[in-house]
Amino acid sequence: MPNIMGLVGKRVLPKAALNHAHRHGWLDLKLGFALLRDKRVTLLTKLAALATGVTLTAILFALEFPIEAIVGALLPFLGVALDFAVDGIEFLILPLLLGAVVIRWMAPKAIVESLRR
Repeated sequence: MPNIMGLVGKRVLPKAALNHAHRHGWLDLKLGFALLRDKRVTLLTKLAALATGVTLTAILFALEFPIEAIVGALLPFLGVALDFAVDGIEFLILPLLLGAVVIRWMAPKAIVESLRR
């Protein structure tokens, strides 16, 4: 039984999630960035999507903080340097990526469908 559960957990579920993501397009970054660049989408919608990305990134930082504090305490100099590097990359990239994912639900449906075609 553990071998079957390991097979399901390591191979089947990630593949099913990936197929679902590509088939239904909830992780379509190309569409999200096209919506962020499109002039028909209002500036308020774009700012709301990016603000949602910043909020989700802040939640992720709050969840990561205890683990990062432990790593920083165990590895004083290297841990702090790695923490700043990783957090800096996360702070710059994640809000944009999450905003590109979320804008699909915030933009008008007609624009999303026209860009999807």
